[in-house]
Amino acid sequence: MLHQKRLYWRQRRTIKWVKLGDENTKFFHANASITHRNNLISSLLDASDNAVFGHEQKASLLWDDFKERLGRSDNTVMCFDLSQLISNNVDLSSLESPITMAEKVITALPSDKSLGLDGFDNEFFKKCWHIIKQDFYNLGAAFYNSNACLQSINGSFITLIPKIDSPSRVADNRPISLLNTSIKALNKILANRW
Repeated sequence: MLHQKRLYWRQRRTIKWVKLGDENTKFFHANASITHRNNLISSLLDASDNAVFGHEQKASLLWDDFKERLGRSDNTVMCFDLSQLISNNVDLSSLESPITMAEKVITALPSDKSLGLDGFDNEFFKKCWHIIKQDFYNLGAAFYNSNACLQSINGSFITLIPKIDSPSRVADNRPISLLNTSIKALNKILANRW
């Protein structure tokens, strides 16, 4: 019975969101506050199961955990022979050709991804391609000639996505990196060349 009641209220909330979600109403601000509260990490448990509430302490826990994860390298043993998988007469000249035809890559990018550090999403690039394509091709040429300042476009935000409903430990969150669309497109162009 409780499950049916929960489904009813969820459907009612969806209908209300369709009607009032984009308006500057009390309903919109209540939803924004609820989302903010749900996204807020009020406390984390450290290695000895002590709750940490301070911002600096939580940041230190997250930093240490992810630094350990990213800095760790397990000595894996390859169970296959690379010389059998890769032949010596593979033509790699396509990897050295200048960047052209980026329009195919831009249109293939998914539209429902989040914004990058530059504030633009893939949908912006698709809709405004006729305006920005020459700038993108100039970026591609600079990248090809090793003249591009990658530091300005290669930054990213790391955000945490909860794996469970009420995460209490650092391991209960999955980190994802939010990149700029321009660096995503350059990576995709290089990946498609192989």
